[in-house]
Amino acid sequence: MKDSRQWLVLPSLIVVLSLLLAACAPSTPAPAEAPAAEEATQPAEEAPAAEEPQEVVFTYVEGQVVSTIDPAKHVDESSLHAVINLYDPLVRPKLEENSMEPGPWVAESWTVSDDGLTYTFKIRQGIKFHDGSELTAEDVQFSMERMLALKKGFSWLWNGVLEPGSIEVPDDYTVVFHLKQPYAPFLATLIQLFIVNKDLVMANLQPGDFGEMQDYGQAFLEENEAGSGPYVKEAWERGSKFVFRRFPDYWKGWEPGQIDKVNYLIVTEEATKKTLLQSGEADMVDQWMTVESYEELAKNPDITVQVDPSVQLFHLPMNTQKAPTDNIHLRKAIAYAFDYETAVKEIIPGSVQAAGPVPVRAWGHADDVFVYYQDMEEAKKHFEASGFKPGEVELDYWFPASVPMERKIGLLLASNLQELGIKLNINPVQWANITEAATSVETSPHLTGIFDTLKYPHPDSHTYGMYHPSCWGSYRCLSWYDNPEVTALLEKARATVDPEEQIELYKEAQRKIVMDAPSIYIANPAHRIAYRNRVKGYTYVGLLGWDLSFYTLRIED
Repeated sequence: MKDSRQWLVLPSLIVVLSLLLAACAPSTPAPAEAPAAEEATQPAEEAPAAEEPQEVVFTYVEGQVVSTIDPAKHVDESSLHAVINLYDPLVRPKLEENSMEPGPWVAESWTVSDDGLTYTFKIRQGIKFHDGSELTAEDVQFSMERMLALKKGFSWLWNGVLEPGSIEVPDDYTVVFHLKQPYAPFLATLIQLFIVNKDLVMANLQPGDFGEMQDYGQAFLEENEAGSGPYVKEAWERGSKFVFRRFPDYWKGWEPGQIDKVNYLIVTEEATKKTLLQSGEADMVDQWMTVESYEELAKNPDITVQVDPSVQLFHLPMNTQKAPTDNIHLRKAIAYAFDYETAVKEIIPGSVQAAGPVPVRAWGHADDVFVYYQDMEEAKKHFEASGFKPGEVELDYWFPASVPMERKIGLLLASNLQELGIKLNINPVQWANITEAATSVETSPHLTGIFDTLKYPHPDSHTYGMYHPSCWGSYRCLSWYDNPEVTALLEKARATVDPEEQIELYKEAQRKIVMDAPSIYIANPAHRIAYRNRVKGYTYVGLLGWDLSFYTLRIED
């Protein structure tokens, strides 16, 4: 689907590095009649070698560890940073046009049948995997079948829509997907289908639970990569850094000023991030710092702080299947008690209050969705209706320790809930602990601080992707929401071909979800990131991770 919104763009500048060639002094020729062996001759002067272009190195600082580089398992921003740069997707957002719209990439063109059930993709010829072999339609088929079998990462996008054996390969450069039913966002979701080298994976199978496919290459791809992307993995020290190295034979080619090597550093302390950027030891730092830190960095004339409107949601999902937040009246009491105005104006300045799960700037947002506001009288009514008494409720709030802003949100919420006699335990934890806790109802906390960015340009991302039971077990679904009526609406929306009817179904789902209060919808924040002025071509389009496609950046020294 096209995203017609316009975003702020920084122009890309390409710096041409000239080779400095020194003039060569000619050597003295030998005489016509060679002298005796012992007779001295005029030595030739050697021409100085041409100066090699200096290696372009880029250092990025991120607060969250790279949890996986397996393109069937990536789910969060840091793992997407790895996958986006190591692999090529079937289709790709039009980053160069500052657009979310899926455009040609591994697939150079495609057609869709009138009934919306058959998608035929023509695969670009000449794409090389990092081992030198050519990417073909068979690799595309294998990559999707692997996703469907493992049922991890973004597999929920296609499970129930595609079945084993439904992908046809008529020739080396044609792949046909036969859908079980019409699926409105199918093309948009394919930006999350990254192509793996089938032969390399098959040569490295280990015992597992998938019949002749054994472990489907999971052990191998836990430590190694099998991609065709612009970069290869040079080193990976879990918890501290990842090093990317340019793949010389990348099919898109290379230009002067593009990045040869990326040092991707994991740093959780905000003060250290700022110091690294200000000293020039880092070229860019992540989006997870406080607004005050970005304002401080903006005062440095050598640093750019880029602020963009986003299609991001910051919310606190509440565990709807774990006592006591399984009580809808308690959840509504919490939602009415929260001070949204202070959160939006003072803690997350530059943001707008969220109105339900789909960001207000995103295509498909329901403008008439109910918006909670602070009303302590209404909060007390719902708290009384919940059956609890003051002093009886104690809740756990988790947030990523690397995002200090979320501590402030927790302190604000704790203060608000004190008026109801509810105690809130504020727990900063590592992001990896949150994703692990999200795998079961019992280990998921009562409330969690979550930033959720569009994973693909469609309202399905923030409705089906957060509130359909098929996504349970992911950090995106920490509410463990289960409403059969909403589930049916979302499934019907996906299967509806008519665009207007389809969007109305997604909007109706939004209205119903909000009334069940599975989350405190706080803000659609501005996106901030800081980098040294020598970095050119950075563009934020709003899709998770895609702004850190290192291939699109240029360095100007």
